[in-house]
Amino acid sequence: MLARQPDERVVTLAPPAPLTVEALAVIAAGAPVALGPHVRARLEASHRQLAELFRAGRTVYGLNTGCGPLCDRPVPGAAAGRFQRNLVRSHATGFGPAHPRAVVRATMAARTFSLAQGRSAVRPVVVESLVTMLNAAIHPVVPETGSVGASGDLVELAHVALALLGEGEVEWRGKRRSAGEALATAGLAPLAFEGREALALMNGTSCETAQAALVVLGAEELVAAAEAAAALVLEALGARAEALDPRLHGVRPHPGQEASAARVRALVAGSRRLHDGVAEPGSRPVQDAYTLRCVPQVLGAVRATLAHVRDVVTTELNAVTDNPTFFPEEGAVLHGGNFHGQPIALAVDHLKVALAEVALFSERRLARLLDPATNGGLPPFLIRDEVGVRSGLMGLQYCASSTIADNAVLAHPASLGSVPTNANNQDVVGMGSVGVRQARRLLENARRVVAIELLAAAEALDVVGVEGIAAGTRAVHDAVRTVVAPLLEDRPLGADVERLAETLGVIAAIV
Repeated sequence: MLARQPDERVVTLAPPAPLTVEALAVIAAGAPVALGPHVRARLEASHRQLAELFRAGRTVYGLNTGCGPLCDRPVPGAAAGRFQRNLVRSHATGFGPAHPRAVVRATMAARTFSLAQGRSAVRPVVVESLVTMLNAAIHPVVPETGSVGASGDLVELAHVALALLGEGEVEWRGKRRSAGEALATAGLAPLAFEGREALALMNGTSCETAQAALVVLGAEELVAAAEAAAALVLEALGARAEALDPRLHGVRPHPGQEASAARVRALVAGSRRLHDGVAEPGSRPVQDAYTLRCVPQVLGAVRATLAHVRDVVTTELNAVTDNPTFFPEEGAVLHGGNFHGQPIALAVDHLKVALAEVALFSERRLARLLDPATNGGLPPFLIRDEVGVRSGLMGLQYCASSTIADNAVLAHPASLGSVPTNANNQDVVGMGSVGVRQARRLLENARRVVAIELLAAAEALDVVGVEGIAAGTRAVHDAVRTVVAPLLEDRPLGADVERLAETLGVIAAIV
């Protein structure tokens, strides 16, 4: 997952002013949250509408009915509070590893923003309590496994709601403890849900959307780092600059392709190592292999994918994904399916394929650098001396190959795995929660593969000499060398790869 430093700027959630993926990431990193000045009025209006509907004897799903296929079972007023508690307790059934703190904070912020739009008929205290927990850094322990992304992220969001009740576990001050203990120590009171507040907290795509937002930010950083890695390889192998000519990309004007070409072109501008002009007979081939020649076309397509996913995620972050939805200005309440996670599920599956492609493309350039049949006279596995006694980057290539195989499995579309559930009420489910969990792992895998390529490319440039390389690629090389020393003797390289993967943001920012 994308690493970000804590940010103490207050992020104000004030719909209809949009919530951006960048703002969500700042909250995920620890920034405090405030509600906009008009939020309370919106919340009060929809809550008044709910009270009027209840007094009028209207049937409203999740208020005076059971949930899911039990929607035909009435819930008497005397049992309303118990029904709300039971709904949370019965759905807080997740298991497996807990979501990272950043994911939990992003989820809480996304749910807060959705509720703050005043379309869910919750009391202001519910939304304010989420904000208070965020600002007190009381983070519910939310297991990763359980949601099917159909009626929203019911299981994961139930664990958030459970903490508001003072039940379940939270992470606070670096330790796991009971939610009741943490709230009491922090001077906060647990909530008693009223109306349909339990369902409003649980019924939506906030967890998968929050994760998708963080992954797309990390993926944007990744593709920029991959362009920098490719530029280093172009320098190391003395590739042809002709393939970056803006005229080529202008006649195939995909925005992502043009942006990628411009970035790589800027990184290698002024290089004396790249070949340009007409190839002389008997010299190097007139054009390079695809891994060198098609960098803008491949990584540009990834950029286009990320732009699409960002659009979907941004729309979903700013959407109301509850059911039913209240329109107090019209006196209307509408039952529908805005909770369904298919938009995120399909976008995330597209994102997964793009992440796998970045890593695959990177691994292919790594293979070209290490193979004496393709690396333009560099030593095998970039071994500086004592070839045979030393093995150089041989072992690291295995790790890249293994990771590519892992990615191929993870990139399979989770949205194709719909399993009808909930007594066939949820008879088609998105599985976006599964897909986004895979996307997080794919992002980490891809970061490591790009880090391996950067490490190898820096090593190759050290072998051939950095004299004559461009200022941009020199800055990339120096950034690598800041965290990874040259391979003068064989040594375990796993820790080097992890350190470099953690600093891809620095490399991504080099122009």
